[in-house]
Amino acid sequence: MRRHGDAVTAPDASKRRPGPVFWLLSGQVVMFTGIAAIFPIAPLYVAAHGGGPIVIALFIAGPLLANTLVQVPAGRLCDRIGRRPLLIGARIAFGLLSIGLFIDAGPLWLLTVLRLLQGLTSGAYVPALRAALTDLSDEATRGRRFAQLQACEMVGLLVGPLLGGSVALWRLSGVFGVAGLAVLAGIAPMIRVPETVSRGRVRADPARRFAWWRIRGVIVPSLALAALGTVFSMYDVVWPQYLSARGYGPFLIGLSISIFAVPILLLAQPAGRLADRVQRRLLVAPALLIVAATAATYPFLRDLSIILAVGTVEAIAVVAIEPSLFAVIGDTAPADMRGRAMGVGGLFEAAGLTFGAAGLGSLYGAGEGLPFWGGSAALAAAAALCLVALPSRVLWAAPAALSPEAFPVREKEVV
Repeated sequence: MRRHGDAVTAPDASKRRPGPVFWLLSGQVVMFTGIAAIFPIAPLYVAAHGGGPIVIALFIAGPLLANTLVQVPAGRLCDRIGRRPLLIGARIAFGLLSIGLFIDAGPLWLLTVLRLLQGLTSGAYVPALRAALTDLSDEATRGRRFAQLQACEMVGLLVGPLLGGSVALWRLSGVFGVAGLAVLAGIAPMIRVPETVSRGRVRADPARRFAWWRIRGVIVPSLALAALGTVFSMYDVVWPQYLSARGYGPFLIGLSISIFAVPILLLAQPAGRLADRVQRRLLVAPALLIVAATAATYPFLRDLSIILAVGTVEAIAVVAIEPSLFAVIGDTAPADMRGRAMGVGGLFEAAGLTFGAAGLGSLYGAGEGLPFWGGSAALAAAAALCLVALPSRVLWAAPAALSPEAFPVREKEVV
């Protein structure tokens, strides 16, 4: 109880109740933990069915490619029919497909098709997730919300692979059962997330195109996300080989990945607040340069303690990059086009992930330093672009004050 003059009032109960963002992120952390359980086991699953390196690559890279291709169409769809149908429907489809992979019956090509379809459902879900998070936040908290989303994914990466390894001791296909159950369980909190696309909204003129390639607030962060994704997936391929060549075994390799995730978890909240309080170009550009410098340094390092120290510096820099970039896209996109804007950002990020694994990852055999230096060059270029062209803040609630350089399209947005 608190007293105001002579009146006694009870604390506002609404402040104690979890809001829609809490339920959205709660569902995501449960889902992503289950999905991350698949990551270390998928190659073993294919090999157990007699698949060689090419089939393993298709089984792993195929869903990622499917995820990339569906992002923009899915973003358009969630702008038309709402966020909830894709948030919930796409995850139900993922869970049902997991049953087929868990049963483990049929030829390998059929199981690979099921995995590709899982990639499509994941790609349909991601733009709706990010668009809903944008809808449920405002310009003052958007960076913080995307930092919280990133932290949820780090929790999944910490817990999921350990869970998958444990389940695989019983049965390799069990990881797909765990993933399906986790995704279906994650739907429960998301049911409490309200639809953020109003049926009564006045839609924009269909003749007006969303020319995202002309919008600095979409194309610049999307290109930076592509560079960041390129480096992350390069590490997925190269990092185990890099540490193994220095004499370190699987346990220390896994430990190094976990240590990298810890600063991101601990600093997600303060980094998100910082992204909401400073000019994002002055935050993102230096952070990208730090990550570029650490990537370029790794080939010269041999001692594990030094490698881990450099990785910690890299993680501290990484923590604010992705949330800031998606916050810029969210601030820039008009409300009736947030789904497709997030789809564009997801498209570039997933394309970067695909290129990093297939392109930079394959360079490791030609020279240990080549993938690291290639990734460093991509990040340095992204840092220069962000420093020059990344918009600081766009407030769509006040169109009259909108800077033309941030959204150089002449038509007025109607929402």
